[in-house]
Amino acid sequence: MKKNIASQLGFWASSLGAVLGGIYFLVLIYAISTDGLVSLASPSPFVQLAGGIGTFLTVPTLVVLFTAIRYVHEEDNQVLGSLGVNFIILFAATVGINRFVQLTVVQQSLPNVPTDLTRFLPYGTGSVMFALEILGWGFFSSLAAIFVAPLFSSSRLNNTIRWLFILYAIFSFLSVISFATNIFIPTGPLAWGPILLVISILLSVYFRKIEKQVA
Repeated sequence: MKKNIASQLGFWASSLGAVLGGIYFLVLIYAISTDGLVSLASPSPFVQLAGGIGTFLTVPTLVVLFTAIRYVHEEDNQVLGSLGVNFIILFAATVGINRFVQLTVVQQSLPNVPTDLTRFLPYGTGSVMFALEILGWGFFSSLAAIFVAPLFSSSRLNNTIRWLFILYAIFSFLSVISFATNIFIPTGPLAWGPILLVISILLSVYFRKIEKQVA
């Protein structure tokens, strides 16, 4: 029964993640087509707001998704699944705080943000909140992905999911290096956009297959 509940939650969470990922991907395309690659480092107010709402909704979705991954593998590799859940919770805490501040305190202060709030802006030089964003997406979500990746094997679908998780972890972690060294490496949005979108789609197929097996 526990595995059936996990597969159902996993299917709906991955499906919702695919929808949110598709919206985020469209926002990325809009931003790049409008302002070029520089928009990834300093997006327009509209892109910031759309990205903030989408990210805030994605945070709990990923917590449910990684928890479902852990429990459909409850009989083996429990440690890897648990580590994945633990790190995605740390991701949720850091990114959730950042985006909630962006969508409340910062939005209520627009258009003229007081000087004492500049470090709380979601993007920009010296932004504490942007550092939290990179910590969450770049560091914690990378660790979550790399720990659950070995749980997927034995079929073409599973192996594809495994390597996409590994690719996600690498591209996402490069954003930490980019932020720490102040060298622009635009791999983070690729991980959080198209790669996470494809992972979500494939996971919805994966969980649907498990549902049929345990039904």
